This record gives sequence, structure tokens and C-alpha cells, in this order.
Amino acid sequence: MKIMITGSSGFIGSHLKERWKAIGHQIVELDRKEGKELKDISIDSNTDVVVHLAAWADVRASIERPNEYWDNNVTTTTNVQKICHKKEIQLLYASSSCIHAWHKSPYGISKKVNEETAYPGQTGLRFTTVYGEGARDTMMIGRLVRNEAKYATTHIRDFIHVEDVMNVIDLLLKKSVHILKPAYDVGTGKGNRVDYLANDICGRNLPVNKGDDCEAKDNTANIRPLQDLGWNPTINVVDYLKEKVGV
Repeated sequence: MKIMITGSSGFIGSHLKERWKAIGHQIVELDRKEGKELKDISIDSNTDVVVHLAAWADVRASIERPNEYWDNNVTTTTNVQKICHKKEIQLLYASSSCIHAWHKSPYGISKKVNEETAYPGQTGLRFTTVYGEGARDTMMIGRLVRNEAKYATTHIRDFIHVEDVMNVIDLLLKKSVHILKPAYDVGTGKGNRVDYLANDICGRNLPVNKGDDCEAKDNTANIRPLQDLGWNPTINVVDYLKEKVGV
């Protein structure tokens, strides 16, 4: 299979790239870190699928830089959607659990627009909070493991490991586009309060606050549609943290 990955040097993209290369898929990479700008994208007609992961994903930063988030998350994704539709290439693209509270931030708005501009047969991946090796240094699970977190919030977060995310994407690629929904929540279906994970599980004794209003209070995924396709999560964040911090 010939697969184009945008954001191929990013967190999820780099994991997918290594997995798919190892089993013989032909991977076409597009990433700013490799000197390839998304605005200049060209997709060969013999491409089987495009997995579009290139986007900016910081909710709080989007408040300060809304125009840049529009340019990077909306303008580029709309172009990818149009090209794939015209060439009849399957498209899986990064959406977000922020779609359920899209009005709270420019980032959420950008993902809402992405789903509105998608064509039939194109599938949005509403990632919750993905963790694992290679995640951004600012992500909470890594900061808890490294004991770098300064505080914890009362937000309820559905933390999903990158391995389980890849298993979702692999499953969707094996299904006919005609049976896929326009978008899927991609999480574990179980939320945990951040302060519970920080203080009760990791024993960090961090101060607790309610967090920023621009963030959803609860991003727990509805994974029933994915379960109906035969998928279930395999890694529990509580077990992961206990192993990593030696509890």
C-alpha cells in the first residue's frame, strides 16, 4: 500500500511511519521538519490513502495566535481534502476531542471547520489526549513521569496511548470507506481526573486548580462506534503510570 503521511516527523506520524515501513508499505513523507511545506503538497494519483496529521495542537496557544492556527489547521486541511476528493484517494485526517466544545478556542474552531469541509468518505480522527514515547515535552503524562509538573487540574481527561491510536488507524484502513462514519472519537472511553493521576497514582502532591476555561472539562471519548468495528484499547494510563514511576 502506498500511504502519504503529513506530519510524518511528528508524534503520531513518526510512530506510524516506522510501523508501516516495517511491514512493507510504501511511505511518502511530508513534514515541515524535512523541508516539505504542506502548502506545496502534491499527491500522486496512485496513492492509496493519505493520513493527514500535520496541524498545530495547543489549545492555549491558539488563543494567542488564532490567525496562524487558521492558516495551519484550516487552509491547509481544506486543500488536502479537495485534492483527495478530486483524485478519489481515501483520507484520514486529525480532528480532535475539542470538537465537542469547539467554541472554546480557535483550535477547536479549526477542527470544527475541518469536519464541516470534509467530503463523503473522508474520516476525522477525534483524538483525545495521546501519550507515549515521543510526545511533546509539554504533555501531562510525560511531565508526571519525569516529575516536572508544577500543578494538576480537575479536568477529566481520556488518555490514550499512541499504540492504541495506531491500532485504530490500522483498523480503519482495513475497512471499506463506505461503512466508515465521518468521524470517530479516538480514546479509551474512560476518563481520569488529572489531579487523581498526579497525586493519588504518582504521589506527586501537586497543587490543584480548575485549569483554563478554554479547555473542555471532560474529553472522555465515546468509543462504541470503534468497538462495533472490533477495536478496544489495550493500555490503561493508570497501569502505565504505576509502571513508569515505580508505584
